[in-house]
Amino acid sequence: MNNNLLFIAPSNSVHSFKWINFFYTNTKFQITWISFYKKTITQEIPDKINYFELTGSNPLKIFFKLKDIYFKKDFFCTHLHYIGRYSYLLLFLNIKNLIISPWGSDIKLIDKNIFKKIIVKTLLESSKLLTVDANFMKDLVLQLVKKPLKIKRINFGTDTDIFDFNNKNSPIENIKIISLRSLEKLYSIDTLIKAAKILKQKKIKFEIDIYGKGSEKESLIKLINKLQLEGFVNLKGAYNYTNLPKILKKYNLYVSTSKSDAGLAASTSEAMSSGLFIITADNSENPYWTSNDSGILFKTESSIDLADKIIRFSKLNNEEKNRYRINARNKILKYNSFKNEMRKMLTHYQKLNNEKN
Repeated sequence: MNNNLLFIAPSNSVHSFKWINFFYTNTKFQITWISFYKKTITQEIPDKINYFELTGSNPLKIFFKLKDIYFKKDFFCTHLHYIGRYSYLLLFLNIKNLIISPWGSDIKLIDKNIFKKIIVKTLLESSKLLTVDANFMKDLVLQLVKKPLKIKRINFGTDTDIFDFNNKNSPIENIKIISLRSLEKLYSIDTLIKAAKILKQKKIKFEIDIYGKGSEKESLIKLINKLQLEGFVNLKGAYNYTNLPKILKKYNLYVSTSKSDAGLAASTSEAMSSGLFIITADNSENPYWTSNDSGILFKTESSIDLADKIIRFSKLNNEEKNRYRINARNKILKYNSFKNEMRKMLTHYQKLNNEKN
């Protein structure tokens, strides 16, 4: 049987690594991984994964390298994660078994670029299977394409063994808040900083640590200084993903201020799995993930409402907080377990492999 499986996925994303490494570790597939981006993740790619980094500014050179790699092996399937840089080159390879997992920005932002819209539409229509991690993503895809497509929901999932439940039964004197969203406008980190000003004015005991990097760093530093929040709000910079389970255990409240998500944000899911109480903006699929007392929503981009919800959290007793936390953990175990989602994906790979052979 042909076990050659090709992934085309950005190696500057830990999500790509987690997905690909699962199938390298748990199957007999011979993995080839092509990235159009430079590797920035801290994880080491196993030597037995044939990894190629096709970067540069010359698309013709990239294409011939891509073509050479593709035709050296008889891949039973090619799986494209993220329709980004140079993905359009796949249209010239006549790939038979193409799986595409578009990310949120691939579909939600293409109206701003007609050229990209045409490329995305053509790629989607050439696929054998699409996977999405949110139901509204499926609806957006069906609005874009004109032909019937096979679409399955496969979440990126959280490793619930690594992000294990951390009991917090002792009384909470200080609210220790963590944010893990990038310092970009989409993630509206300024909303959290402005909420901190309100909490300070109301003499709430709290500390906020904001992890991540991005183009908004300098403007956020200026905002913290302007609002006199030094010592209350700390920009912690980038973190090593392997240290994240340990980092999360230091906090009792996770806040996500993103203006939009595709499915459930990975960091939100990891916080839920780890036993943090979560407060997140009321957009995308967040109302579902916080339903049945699994978390609290606040009005997107409203620092006033966010501050109110943080104060509401502070007034809950331990028993009430634990009910939310346990509900959140159980929801991740049932609907967003990494291993369960990857096992679903494995059945699709196996089916395509059987069809090809």
